[in-house]
Parts: sequence; structure tokens; C-alpha cells
Amino acid sequence: RGARAPVRRATRALNARGVRIRIRARIRRSTPTGTNAMPIDTKKAPRRELSFHCTGCLKEEMARIEAAEAAGTLGHTGNWTPGEILDHIALTWEYAFDGWPAEAKPNLFIKLIARTMKGRFTSGRTLPAGFQFGSAASYLAPRPGCTVAEGLARLRRILDRLDRGEEMRAPSPAFGAMSHEENMRLELGHAQLHLGFVAYAGS
Repeated sequence: RGARAPVRRATRALNARGVRIRIRARIRRSTPTGTNAMPIDTKKAPRRELSFHCTGCLKEEMARIEAAEAAGTLGHTGNWTPGEILDHIALTWEYAFDGWPAEAKPNLFIKLIARTMKGRFTSGRTLPAGFQFGSAASYLAPRPGCTVAEGLARLRRILDRLDRGEEMRAPSPAFGAMSHEENMRLELGHAQLHLGFVAYAGS
């Protein structure tokens, strides 16, 4: 097979409890990052359209991902595996709770642009695809080869903190001061983006 992962096609549209899903995609089976010959342009890669109105919607999608992993039908249409995607999502929620690392210092130009787009990014809408953060922002990268079980466990720990009433109020390096509600909408929109690249039978 060389460096190319097996692919299959899936087409389905459904609406269930606030989660809107639409996909027509070439689906790669889960293989660790770096095994593909060429990186995928995620601006053009097919992905599902998701809408999480609350953490309950996110939990339901996580349960579907877990079931697909157990059934051997889990794949992805982007560069990261499902486990790495879950790990990356959990990582940014942790920063929103506990504060961003010292190396998270975007330049003044990026800050100025980000402040003008804060309303869009904290509206709950899906974040735009194709962002390349590069080596300077390696603190955003998931753990290479993170398994689905590890990613789910990390993200569930975050959701448990929310269920206990903890709030995310850490200021953003790009957007500045953030309320808990702004962080919630930002993180749900971020999850919608990345989990859209996760694919499974029936999705």
C-alpha cells in the first residue's frame, strides 16, 4: 500500500439532538501523523458540519467516536488521527482553564487582527479550517500517536471540570481577556472544526 492509507467513501446527512452532520469524503483509516506521503490541505479536505450547542452535544459525539473505534470503522479526512484530534481539543480547553504557556506570544500584528475577529471566533460558529501554526506554536500540537482512548480520557477530564462548576477565565494570548461564556463558545467552535475531520460508518 505504500504511504497511502486505505480509503472508502461515505455519504449521509442527518440531524440529531442539535448535531448537524453532512459528509461526502475520502476517509483515511486512522494511522499516526507523519505516515502520509503528502500533508492534506485542510482548507480543501472534506469534513462534516457539526453544531455543538452545549457540552452534552459534544459528549454524544464522543460516544459515537468511541463506538466507531470499538467497531473498527473510525477514520479521518485530515492530517491528524482521531486520537490526536481529541488530544488537541482537550489541550486548548486546559489552557482556557489553567492559563496559556509562556511561549504563547503572538506578534503585535496577529494580536491586532485577532482582536477585530474576536466576536466571530467567540460566537459559537465553527472556526475556519487550514490554520498553520508552525514550530513557533508547537505548544498547540497534540501528542503524536495519541490513541482514541487517551484523547477521550483527556477530554472527559475537562468536561468533568465543567460539570463540577469550574469556569474557564484564562485570558487568550490572541484575544485578550475572556469570559467563561466566550471561552465556552470558542472551544465548542474549535471542537466542531476538528471533529469534522473524524469520520465513521453512518456519519
